[in-house]
Amino acid sequence: MLLANLIENYLDRYKTRYGKSTTPDQWSALNAILGCRSGQYGELLLACQGCPHTDSQPRSCGHRSCNACQSHSTQRRLERQQAKLLPVDYFMVTFTLPFELRAVATMHPTVVYGLLLQCATAIIKTFGRNDKNLLAELGMTAVLHTHTRRLDYHPHVHLIVPGGGVNRARREWRKLKGEYLFNGNALAAAFRGRMLAALEQVGLQTFNTPREWVVHCTKVGRGLPALKYLSRYLYRGVISNENLLQDDGTHVTFQYRDSKTGELQTRCERGEDIIALILQHTLPKGFRRTRDYGFLHGNAKALLKTVQWALQISVPLWKQTPRPAFTCKHCHSPMALVGFKSRQSSSG
Repeated sequence: MLLANLIENYLDRYKTRYGKSTTPDQWSALNAILGCRSGQYGELLLACQGCPHTDSQPRSCGHRSCNACQSHSTQRRLERQQAKLLPVDYFMVTFTLPFELRAVATMHPTVVYGLLLQCATAIIKTFGRNDKNLLAELGMTAVLHTHTRRLDYHPHVHLIVPGGGVNRARREWRKLKGEYLFNGNALAAAFRGRMLAALEQVGLQTFNTPREWVVHCTKVGRGLPALKYLSRYLYRGVISNENLLQDDGTHVTFQYRDSKTGELQTRCERGEDIIALILQHTLPKGFRRTRDYGFLHGNAKALLKTVQWALQISVPLWKQTPRPAFTCKHCHSPMALVGFKSRQSSSG
């Protein structure tokens, strides 16, 4: 089962029930998924490099909400992070937006998501500078998620933090001692104060002050295996086609892995409700859900190279993996891209 087929089958029912509440960003995502590889975005013109055969292929939408367009992007993110890999333990710190603030987030997603990222990263930076065992500037990669594995609305930020940092005053690398980064309760207390103050500063009122603020800080290993695990976990889409199990014409069933037990579970809802569950996680246009900070930031390449030199790391030159080549149906040779044809155009 494909997500695009699911949307196509239940589109009329979705419009009837949710059309008035659907945002422009969600309509854009829905239309992109429906038009992906359908000819809506034109065609690629191909020529075989081994024989005279020519061909064409419909273009993909490239929308980040489309689960058919994320595989290559995930691979490239992994390669970029691999070029920054350090021989230290890595930690994942997760800041979860309390339930009482989620209504505000749905009304002002750009502002609230931005503040969530801003507050989470600022707290880790502050803890790194003030920790007596570190006294260092930490590097980190932040990824915003808005969904649980059941597709419920659950905004949270994952921070991937190498176990060490740079002390600029002493011009030295400070390695984390032990297998413990920061206390989750202390992080949660700081999160509460900073987030509430930030919301008040931008004029967003919180009528019910959340009682529970949750921050988890766990060690996730070291080296490339940890990085590959994190890449699959952090950069995945909302749902994959493989997890869509059954469509009986009224209800759709999908599977997910329970985060606590690790067991596969299923959820069954009306088709239009499944579409709504998926579209509620559409991010605002232009919002960057993945960001690097500190010595991992794109503008800190010189500092990162210095750190890698100090840790005696031999880093291979980073080369992007090219997109998979199309193969000729006749001689199975790779096909070269020779042009584009738009939907309206009759010639390349």
